[in-house]
Amino acid sequence: MKDIKDPYGRWIRERERKREEGELNLPENYTLFLNGDGDIDPKLDSALSEYGIKEGGYDFIYADEDEVDKNGRRHDPFFKPDHSPDTLESFYYPGGFTIIRNDLIERTEERGIRNNGGLEFLRECGRAALKPLHIPEVMYHALSHHEYGYKDKDSDTGDGAALPESLAVVILSKDHPELLKSCVSGLYSSAEKEGVRIECVVIDNGSLEENRSRYEGLSEKYGFSYVWEKKDFIYSALCNKGASLTRSEVLLFLNDDIEVPEGRLFLKRMIGEALKAKTGAVGCKLLYPGGTKIQHCGITLLKSGASHCFSGYDDDKVYGRGINRIKRNVFAVTGACLMVERKKFLMNGGFDEKLSVAYTDVDLCASLVSLGFFNVCLNDLYLIHHESLSRRSDSEEREKFSRLKREREYFYGKYASLIKNGDPWYNVNLTGTELDMGVNVPTLQDRIPFYDADALSAAPANAGNLRKASKGGLLYNIEYCGIKQSDAAGHESFLEISGWGFVHGKPGYEYDIQVLIKDEKRAYLLDTGRTERKDLSRVFPKERDIFLSGFSVKLDALFFSGVPDKEDIALCFKGKDIFGRDRGFITL
Repeated sequence: MKDIKDPYGRWIRERERKREEGELNLPENYTLFLNGDGDIDPKLDSALSEYGIKEGGYDFIYADEDEVDKNGRRHDPFFKPDHSPDTLESFYYPGGFTIIRNDLIERTEERGIRNNGGLEFLRECGRAALKPLHIPEVMYHALSHHEYGYKDKDSDTGDGAALPESLAVVILSKDHPELLKSCVSGLYSSAEKEGVRIECVVIDNGSLEENRSRYEGLSEKYGFSYVWEKKDFIYSALCNKGASLTRSEVLLFLNDDIEVPEGRLFLKRMIGEALKAKTGAVGCKLLYPGGTKIQHCGITLLKSGASHCFSGYDDDKVYGRGINRIKRNVFAVTGACLMVERKKFLMNGGFDEKLSVAYTDVDLCASLVSLGFFNVCLNDLYLIHHESLSRRSDSEEREKFSRLKREREYFYGKYASLIKNGDPWYNVNLTGTELDMGVNVPTLQDRIPFYDADALSAAPANAGNLRKASKGGLLYNIEYCGIKQSDAAGHESFLEISGWGFVHGKPGYEYDIQVLIKDEKRAYLLDTGRTERKDLSRVFPKERDIFLSGFSVKLDALFFSGVPDKEDIALCFKGKDIFGRDRGFITL
């Protein structure tokens, strides 16, 4: 139970690299800056040698850090991104210590910035760094928590570029004039308040005549161009066509199911970011309607593919040093609201039309990263996204799954070298599978078994040797039984069965739960993986130690003709009686 409650402690024991300890000996052409109260790890000196820093190639060096309490227990690790010039404007993420080559210090001073060792000076050094290095290992231990915020309120100097006279907006919409009306109403209202002239084109790939007439009426009311042409929905091609029909210097691709909250001003802010010389694509935080659930606050590359970090999490909390609240660099932003300077958009030919729907936005962002640009997500600014109203999601339409898989394979082949090096803005010490950017240690979720053809063929054929017991001693619930298209570990098209169960008066971890399931040919008795269920202790306050009473199992969906009813699934509770004898309970 200690491992469950302290995953970072597990990371230290299992994953932290062992190195020779020693005193820090920096070359004469480097200077060490310390922030706050803390200690440099004695292994830093050997790490600097290993990374070749003492050879003088890098000019701005920082590492990961954690905090240590009065009892010496390390906690709250801060696993940082690689060089992130836009995140640097939000707070000084290099944190507790920075090693800077003296010529970079001198160049910064020559710009009239006083070297007082403060975070503002270090920020300017970071902005001007030509060869920064992030050591993805914990090399600093803070004695108290530090936010590393700046004293000056406006840390964003920008490029000083004048805003263009107009903004090109491309919106795809079909048979949803009510969504489009809400979208363009908020868009034009914001544009008027901000003094931004909009050059907007709506591309319709074949709405019904009745809806087409309503679209034409909206076009007359708001003044946007409306193009109707019945053809297959190929997102990339339709967006490229829309872009070709406009001439403005900056492009904004917007879903018709985006809602601009009343009074929200966002256009000038995004335009200013998009015009910066080093900026690629610009996005913002998107929330689901009717609450504070996050839909998008940046896209990262997980083992399962491009994923929306913190999607589904509640934005009333702050995650990971403010990831959901600050401007930061990300691998990609969603095409639901994506702004980019036209000349950068065209450098690699716009959206890749070999991708029809999936990965189109991520592909564009990856192409910008490959050109040396930094994609930015403004998580201190949000819009509302009525996701999947304009078209059904791939996870709900199995016939589209093969296309999703094919386009993902194309994307991964196209950017194989880029992907091999990993997402620079997702630390290698994080899980690589979860949306919450947790510490990379095995979790209970990692132990959930996945049964493919070989595993199913080896499963017990029946449960006839297990005796039935009264349901009075068992408490259980099969909460979910359905087909999912993919998971964080990269499994594809599987049947998942999950829920919770325990024996009255017994700790949840005393019994293993098995699932008995039948298809047309045979029955399978399958082991499940434990999942943590803190909610059960609140629901059943008189039971003890039942927080490990959740279960889950995944089976290759190809071996089942359909989704079984929950009533057709049996649970088996396996454990030991007081005499050490095996016993099993089945509920039907």
